[in-house]
Amino acid sequence: MTSFPSRMFRQCGASFLIGIVLSYYFSLSVVFFFAFLICVYLCYKRKEFIVLILILLSLLLGGYRYSFVFRELKNTAIIEEARIEINARIIAEPILKESYQRIIIPRIVIYTDRYPRYNYGDIINIKGKVEPFADFRSYNSVIVSGRMSYPSIELLSPAKFSLRKVSLLIKNKIVSSLQKIIPEPQSSLLVSLMFGAKNNLTSVLEEQIRKCGLSHVIVASGLHLSIITKALSGFLDILCMSNSLNFIFSFLFILSFAFMAGLTPSIIRAAIMAFLLILSRFSFRLYNSFNALLLAAVIMIWLNPLILFWDLGFQLSFLATTGIIFLYPLWKENSFWQQDWFNQKGKIIRETLLSTLSALTFVIPWVIFKTDAFSLVSPITNLLILPFVPLIMMGGIIVGIFSLLFYPFGLFFGALLNFILVYFLGIISLFSSLPWSQIYIPSILHWLIIPYYIFLFSYIYKKL
Repeated sequence: MTSFPSRMFRQCGASFLIGIVLSYYFSLSVVFFFAFLICVYLCYKRKEFIVLILILLSLLLGGYRYSFVFRELKNTAIIEEARIEINARIIAEPILKESYQRIIIPRIVIYTDRYPRYNYGDIINIKGKVEPFADFRSYNSVIVSGRMSYPSIELLSPAKFSLRKVSLLIKNKIVSSLQKIIPEPQSSLLVSLMFGAKNNLTSVLEEQIRKCGLSHVIVASGLHLSIITKALSGFLDILCMSNSLNFIFSFLFILSFAFMAGLTPSIIRAAIMAFLLILSRFSFRLYNSFNALLLAAVIMIWLNPLILFWDLGFQLSFLATTGIIFLYPLWKENSFWQQDWFNQKGKIIRETLLSTLSALTFVIPWVIFKTDAFSLVSPITNLLILPFVPLIMMGGIIVGIFSLLFYPFGLFFGALLNFILVYFLGIISLFSSLPWSQIYIPSILHWLIIPYYIFLFSYIYKKL
């Protein structure tokens, strides 16, 4: 049974999100009308007056926030082709692909040559033609409305000192040391697993991973952050640090890793939840995963309401986490999974399989809705791959550290890690080559997503 503050927070958080959604599909006046209906209903149910006020304020705040941000974005949007010259700061880590470099400045995404390389925070002068998009697009939670292709770019000022710049420099140093020990394409796969840096992968390998339903593995997420945070916590415990120092180091690490991973929606969500977890331990309070997820959603959507509708990474991250929070504990209690073998030798198989199926149950319909495609082999590939992901990530950290401190040890551990990465690539190559590995779903079946999620939430509600 949830406590009153927890229940009130959930009601207010849900009302805020409803206000955002209503403002997206309708006008702000509809939000006020909906607030009036809620007021009448809650008065009829004789809810506490303070709860009623907070729910209504949350609903109206959500509606107002979306309307305000969208109006500001629309007023500054690129609406027609034009030749421009502007000075701007790079507001996201540049992405280096096989044949181009992608840079993001306010309102505009730029495609240019691979070299010279640019960095987050650099101030550049851009001359060229800007083209408007038909609608807004999201790149790592940055909403843009236009693009420039191969303009003239001049570096005016390098990035100033910041924690994010230092974090990216450390990451680049680690990546460079790993690439000296692990051959390609294993090293690119390793970097993608550790930092979610899909830009390290070739287009062919990225397509194979997508066909196998393993794209979520190479996107920095709660899985990556939880693995590394647990390792750090264990290391700090060995050093017998005080609770306060443990909290400070863990917080700085979470923030630094979020910067290294490019501040994608999934990593921001994971970072907020991880911070709430270490905060609960520091303050000796209970940690509620659903409340943490809801708070992360409210914070991110408050900062940028548009990612709720235009950022697929944000949508998939929250759907997957919701599935694990609600379905995993329900299915785990089933008598089949409580057999002695699954509680002992087969524990890792149970944890991997249930976590994967819980996430996929929520994610797959939305992926089909957005892409019209579905990977038939994803349950098998996830079962064969996910148990090795923590081992690969920890191995990558060990190899990276020893390659800097004592190179021969780095070579030794790198050789062992390379065997696992070869296995990973072998699974990807084998299953992606199957002609039936991926099927396409007609868009006419998209309407089935509504009854699917209604049934799913009804099932969860009855079981709780």
